[in-house]
Amino acid sequence: MSLMERLDNASRQPGHITPDEMETAVNSQGQRSRIGRYRATTAHMLREGRSNPLKLAIPAYESFATNATADDTETFNLGHSVTDSPVTQAVVVWLDGEYYGTPDSVDYDADTIDVTDTGTESTVHVYYISDAAASLEIRKAASNADTGSQRVYTGNLGLVHNAPQIEQPEYLRLTQTPLHNWVGTDMTVDVYLDAPYTVRWTDNDGDGTEPTNALLHVPAMVGQSEINGLTSAVSADMGRQ
Repeated sequence: MSLMERLDNASRQPGHITPDEMETAVNSQGQRSRIGRYRATTAHMLREGRSNPLKLAIPAYESFATNATADDTETFNLGHSVTDSPVTQAVVVWLDGEYYGTPDSVDYDADTIDVTDTGTESTVHVYYISDAAASLEIRKAASNADTGSQRVYTGNLGLVHNAPQIEQPEYLRLTQTPLHNWVGTDMTVDVYLDAPYTVRWTDNDGDGTEPTNALLHVPAMVGQSEINGLTSAVSADMGRQ
């Protein structure tokens, strides 16, 4: 039986590759940085086209400190623009390790937020959606770096974050090579970002906060097992690009 016949007969179910399944990392501002890596343990077929939307919202992270007056409402100036995203919360706040949720108010013109701390001298962890220009790229790669990698998506988050993604979805276009949409066992799906702001998947103070407004859902048909010969075939296929 040929590889393509085995792929057609393989059992798989629809799902998504998400940050919960990735090895995540902090980016370096202004430099192309890998912020997520997913390693496949079975055969995956990435799903393409408008009917399989790619959900994207990557928040910027900043932290502040409240003052020594309890119940004081304070205004914090964000270092980058904040935008009212149509698909997720524009800003999510934590006070130390406690989830605060939406700020008391958000000034989108001044790029400020208001937060009231019932305690004092708390760390304010802020995850917010920015419309600053930022390049996001998703690539698949073989474990052997010599065989290279292949792009599966690229986009400007400055535009994506403002777009009504339900009506105008981002999606994968996988027609560059015959096996463009396949990811074999032990191959990775890597997410790279070049942004002027910092992206964190948790804070660096050990408070255990997280960006609950983040979206990074890559649609895939997730296989139930590995398929012999697929990884080597996909690696060779990437060499044709």
